[in-house]
Amino acid sequence: MAVQFTQYVVVVFSIIVSGTDGLKEVEVTVPAAVRVGETLTLVCKFDLEGEPLYTVKWYKGAKEFYRFIPKELPSTKIFPLPGINVDISKSSPNEVVLRNVQPEVTGRYKCEVSSDAPNFDTKMSSGYMYVIETPLDDPSMIIDKNFVDIGDYVSGNCTSLPSYPSTNVTWFLNGKRVQDSFQKKLEVIPEFYSSKRKYYVTTSGIDFQITESTLQNGKAVLSCVANLFNIYRGERKEILEEAKPRPRPSSVLGPRDDRSGTRKSKRSIASFMVTLMFMSWYR
Repeated sequence: MAVQFTQYVVVVFSIIVSGTDGLKEVEVTVPAAVRVGETLTLVCKFDLEGEPLYTVKWYKGAKEFYRFIPKELPSTKIFPLPGINVDISKSSPNEVVLRNVQPEVTGRYKCEVSSDAPNFDTKMSSGYMYVIETPLDDPSMIIDKNFVDIGDYVSGNCTSLPSYPSTNVTWFLNGKRVQDSFQKKLEVIPEFYSSKRKYYVTTSGIDFQITESTLQNGKAVLSCVANLFNIYRGERKEILEEAKPRPRPSSVLGPRDDRSGTRKSKRSIASFMVTLMFMSWYR
């Protein structure tokens, strides 16, 4: 029994020791989103702590498309996948360059790094990437009225054109965010897009009441903004105007300033006339 326990301790100790050296963290940098047709770079950083590199592999989902083995010639191998076009001349153990990305390139990308003898450690990291298609124009907005009074309710819809994935639609009133009343996403397949994947039309509604603070100098600006990652931003605005302007107290200084200006003007004319008279006398 004592012998078995000793063997167990030795095994655990050897595992701990072997784990202290060799391949450390693997960090992956994958763009969150890119447009169709763009060129992008996938980055895989790792620390071997002095151990030799055995292999670097890149996967989309469960399918391998790139492999780097320094001991082999050629050291780089490409495995064809739909929509993925690797630029071998610009790729390396730490970077893989993809050209002219297509919609089917959307997915999860994983970098797997393995060290060589004696440890043969393997670690991996992954990131998700969208290949997006943005709306062809700014969103459209419809509201039930442009002329309002205090206490009125205003309703409206904002619709973002087809995109992949769906856009986020946000409402603003005088530059401040307003809570929408509903948001719907409809799947469509527009004829004017080349790919057959589904796109999304996003519609957002709003319903709010006009208060004293809504109108600034008799007007308010209502806008809806459609965003898609940090690549696309579309905006549409409508101006709300007060239908019956409320009487506003006249400025006390205004009339005085006007009268003062009138008196100054009369004095100027009088001074001019007197000047003319003196000039005529001294001729």
